[in-house]
Amino acid sequence: MNRKQALGIAALMLSAAASVSAQTVPAEQWVGAPITFSSSQSRAEVTAGYYASPSSAPQELRVGPADAGPGAMDRATVAAERNLWLRAGLNNYGEYAYMDPLYSQRLANYNRMRGGPEFMAELNRIEAGKSRSTAMNASAASGQ
Repeated sequence: MNRKQALGIAALMLSAAASVSAQTVPAEQWVGAPITFSSSQSRAEVTAGYYASPSSAPQELRVGPADAGPGAMDRATVAAERNLWLRAGLNNYGEYAYMDPLYSQRLANYNRMRGGPEFMAELNRIEAGKSRSTAMNASAASGQ
């Protein structure tokens, strides 16, 4: 492309850009007239009505995580399940676990332990360790 063609294209683009210009349109033309509200109640009356209704009564204000919902497990249960999972040897399997012939045996062993006395023994061991550490922390805090 030579210099004359480049200058000609630039001139055409400038003339086209000059002919197109942005027009400012008022907001009312786009969305309509603004809506104004008027109330027969004061702000205090509305607030009092909100707090008086039983469905919207404010809940307690608290810091920290919410209580566990129905069906949720506590930390000791999760830790006991994890320990049984590790003991069964299932921690080394990924997405293609079903391809290993030992996987189904290990999974069956985990399910057996999870439903048997091994789970309760592990849970009791974790709970005992937790109470022991709590007692040690309490004695350290008291300065003994």
